Amino acid sequence: MSVTRHIRLYLVRHGEVVRDVPDQLFGWTDAPLTPRGKAQSHRASRWLATRRLAGVYTSDLVRTAYAGDLIAREHGLEAERAATLREINMGDWEGQSLAAMDAANPGAVERLFLQPDQFRYPSGESFIEFRRRVIDTLQTILGDHAAGEIAVVTHGGVCRIVLGSALEMKPTAWLRLAQDHGCVNVVDWYDGEPVVRAINYTGEPFASDDLGEP
Repeated sequence: MSVTRHIRLYLVRHGEVVRDVPDQLFGWTDAPLTPRGKAQSHRASRWLATRRLAGVYTSDLVRTAYAGDLIAREHGLEAERAATLREINMGDWEGQSLAAMDAANPGAVERLFLQPDQFRYPSGESFIEFRRRVIDTLQTILGDHAAGEIAVVTHGGVCRIVLGSALEMKPTAWLRLAQDHGCVNVVDWYDGEPVVRAINYTGEPFASDDLGEP
């Protein structure tokens, strides 16, 4: 059976951000990039410079828009910003450390990791709401293109939802998908059916002393 519609998605995670402590949580907080994070963004832009992108999309936060604008300029495009491509809204946990939240809310962090599909951040989003808005946004983006290649620059949680949904993984397994800062994932859609081509590509060799963050 012949394929009538093929779309390739380059799914890019933003670069490293400034944190006061390593496990500080940023969802909707507009955290700036570190110099290394900007370098990671430029690296992703160089990788995609030879592609023929028909569209570039990014969340509206500065840490993603930086790379989105770089990639778009390489192709004579303007990155389209969408708040619906933001990371999950972490509510009262925004800007706090995971360790502090674990101490202040016994059992809550464990529920976050073991039962993410049943978890809601206090005064923030549930994972069900998060997944719905991400998938709805992705379907709208894909629907705007008959064929070709597009790039979406977004956040680790968004990348895991897209990849996990494409692979039909359970939400409890999403964190098994490594998403290092500045990584590129590749997913093809053939008549609406996804094929995951690459996950967490950074172009860097594996180093046991620099495993990155979940």
